[in-house]
Amino acid sequence: MLRKTKKLVWIALIVLLLLIFSFSLYQIISTICHYSESEETYKDIVANVVTIKDADDISEQEGEKIVQAPIAVDFDALLSQNKDVVGWLYCENTPVNYPIVQSDDNDYYLRRMLNGKYNIAGTVFLDYRCHSDYSSLNTIIYGHNMKNDSMFGTFTDYKSQEYYDEHPIIWLLTPEVNYKIELMAGYVTPSDSDAYSEFVSQEELYEYIQEAKKKSTFFSPLSCSSEDRIVTLSTCSYEYDAARYVLVGKLSSLQDE
Repeated sequence: MLRKTKKLVWIALIVLLLLIFSFSLYQIISTICHYSESEETYKDIVANVVTIKDADDISEQEGEKIVQAPIAVDFDALLSQNKDVVGWLYCENTPVNYPIVQSDDNDYYLRRMLNGKYNIAGTVFLDYRCHSDYSSLNTIIYGHNMKNDSMFGTFTDYKSQEYYDEHPIIWLLTPEVNYKIELMAGYVTPSDSDAYSEFVSQEELYEYIQEAKKKSTFFSPLSCSSEDRIVTLSTCSYEYDAARYVLVGKLSSLQDE
């Protein structure tokens, strides 16, 4: 009787282990499929709506190399696919080359691609509280920290000074106006920190920027004024529960160059 009981226990353990293994294998395969589907989907979107400008098309002003965005985006084509599109984010020589969407909350696009299909990579999205014309004092944009470096997966590389030195500017294009985001700071912070605040005054924002620069993982020579607007780019970090890595950049219209 004891031998039979032991045998049943072993069988139960083997079945349990097989179930755990099967579920883990399913999770791995599912994740790989989601990564692949997302990568191919956004690659097709880029191929259809993004044009890389020739060097001759990028004007120079007073010795500065770039005063125009290095890409052009067909927003008519994008908006025909999804009316929630409010911009495009681009960082040269990195995987960051994505549409930005905005919905009525900060959940809808967490796990949905531009076409609305469920995918763990989601879509880069603008905080629902922010103005879609980027006139907020603090414009907050979210993207997942994907293990294949897609979405905002490379943003935690800004923990290195060398990476910042190579990529100090991120481009933000919209149907009406193109902007550049000049990065001033990047740091690890809780998901409920001041980084996600809707600042009510320029003075309050200015004080925040000063504190952000003190905490930054890289040094930026940029100074800020009480008239600046910022963009906060947020992704997951893993130093502790609900840790986030945020990039803080000065937003300026290329029309003002």
